[in-house]
Amino acid sequence: MIRNLKVLIAAAMALAAFGAFSASAHAAEELFHCSVEPCTLTLAPDEATGTTTAHHVFTVKGETNAGAKGVTVSYTCEKLSGEATSSSKTSTEITFTNLKYTNGAGLQKCKVGASETVTSNFTSCDFNFKSAGGATSTAQVHLLCTTAGDAIDINMNGVTCIKVTPFTTTGIGLHDAGVAEEVLTATTSITFPKGSVDLVNVGNVNCAALNLKAIEEVKYTTGNTLIKAETDSPTPTAAKVWFT
Repeated sequence: MIRNLKVLIAAAMALAAFGAFSASAHAAEELFHCSVEPCTLTLAPDEATGTTTAHHVFTVKGETNAGAKGVTVSYTCEKLSGEATSSSKTSTEITFTNLKYTNGAGLQKCKVGASETVTSNFTSCDFNFKSAGGATSTAQVHLLCTTAGDAIDINMNGVTCIKVTPFTTTGIGLHDAGVAEEVLTATTSITFPKGSVDLVNVGNVNCAALNLKAIEEVKYTTGNTLIKAETDSPTPTAAKVWFT
């Protein structure tokens, strides 16, 4: 009887271990897929879900010049554009380059309130997205800069007011937009790591819309983006892209 009980316990432990292994293996299998190789990927606004989630909203919380803490200031960009190339039909990561935040007219302008005074310069920096965790909106995003000392420069009225330096965080979600697998949707809800966002030129009149002298927290609260695929040569044609 005791021997049978030990056998049953051992079997149960083995099954539990196998289940845990299977779960971790499944998570590791999350991949970006493209129907062609090499595959050219481009970012486009999420026109299917309307303007609320298509907009990219950044919320900066901090201490004002007058000493009030916990005050938030938001700026909004309508679109994120960029491009990537995958050399194979499946991959665990994609890196988007030539990134730009623009308005509806395609100009590199974002809003603080109703005023389009904000521009973003990515310098040599790119966004790298991992596939693992995408189904649960916990995929990693990395800001990678090829030139030492580079950052995303957030400018107001032509003056750099915020710098975003290389970071790693989670909060990217990925799902297919429709059964045709012609487009992939990336969702964004991240908190920037401490120290990755800094105020510069504090007190400069051109940065007055921020009215902050210290940062407590920065969030990228929304910003859905479509990922579309096509062949890269000789004549670009639409391809399928999906995530599993």
